[in-house]
Amino acid sequence: MAHTATISVDAMGGECGPKVTVPAVVSFLKRYPEASVLLFGDQVVLNEQSVLHDLGSLGHRLKIHYSQSIVCDDDRPSSVLKAKRDSSMGLAMRAVSDGRAQACLSAGNTGALMALGLMFLKALPGVSRPAICTTFPTVTGKTYVLDLGANIECTAQQLYQFAVLANATAKIVEEMEEPSVRLLNVGQESTKGGQVIKEAAGLLTDDKEINYQGFIEGDGIFQGHADVVVCDGFSGNIALKTSEGFAKMIGDLLDSAVSKNWAARLIFGIFKRSFAHLRSHLDPSLYNGAYLLGLNGIVIKSHGNVSVRAFGHALDVALQAATRNLPQTLSPMLERQLLSSCNKGLADDI
Repeated sequence: MAHTATISVDAMGGECGPKVTVPAVVSFLKRYPEASVLLFGDQVVLNEQSVLHDLGSLGHRLKIHYSQSIVCDDDRPSSVLKAKRDSSMGLAMRAVSDGRAQACLSAGNTGALMALGLMFLKALPGVSRPAICTTFPTVTGKTYVLDLGANIECTAQQLYQFAVLANATAKIVEEMEEPSVRLLNVGQESTKGGQVIKEAAGLLTDDKEINYQGFIEGDGIFQGHADVVVCDGFSGNIALKTSEGFAKMIGDLLDSAVSKNWAARLIFGIFKRSFAHLRSHLDPSLYNGAYLLGLNGIVIKSHGNVSVRAFGHALDVALQAATRNLPQTLSPMLERQLLSSCNKGLADDI
């Protein structure tokens, strides 16, 4: 079978580290016999993972590399760039920069991951700041949402860049011809919101290559009223954590009702398949794995506190992006839109 891609994995990232990342990697290699993994981490800790002691036929597709340090959750990005380039995260990022891997995955410190990505991979043409982008479940399928925390405050130009990035990504990954794009706001009326979001709306309206449909409120995301929803990192991160908390609450309420009430158990038995579909659709683990869009290389961010299944899904996302050669496909699209937009802005200023 033809080889598709090599994924470099920071084994030490996240709250559980190798206890989650290593079993997820082994399971991933079993699911995709055409894929390979470069695993980076602390020698002592990795040697304690029994699943690595008897890899059998998987051994030739899993290469383990030991790191000299680990990026901690409270490390400042600037200190990581100075003192921890040889960390498991840094080495995993460097593998993409060197061409040994086609995508990097980490559940570690988001700020450090972004800083290392900019150092080793640089930004795509026309992009001033990369954004964190993932999909939210909706009644009609899913919606791409960004930024989810990388940029707490954004300019109108950056929101426009995020829209161009996600619009192009949806076309490539989902094979959408004309994704609908909206800006997250406190109302749908054109008069609502601050000056930045109004300016961003003007930029999107002027770009005829984007199917901009106006503002959207938070509830509209889950109704599937847009294929792409753009916001600053502050609003996006709150929306993400709120949606995950709500999904968990629904699951807990269903479990509680079934365990305490015989009638609920009867109903659950009758509609077991429907409830299973609902639970699966709302399961946050199936949406784990966010793109750091805008880097000249594929970097996927996993949640820090995740299960083996959820980290495995992030590996799936990394493989999908790698097989579609995402940055190389995005680059000419961005050059056409973003650079021409910058040139127009300079002309207007003159």
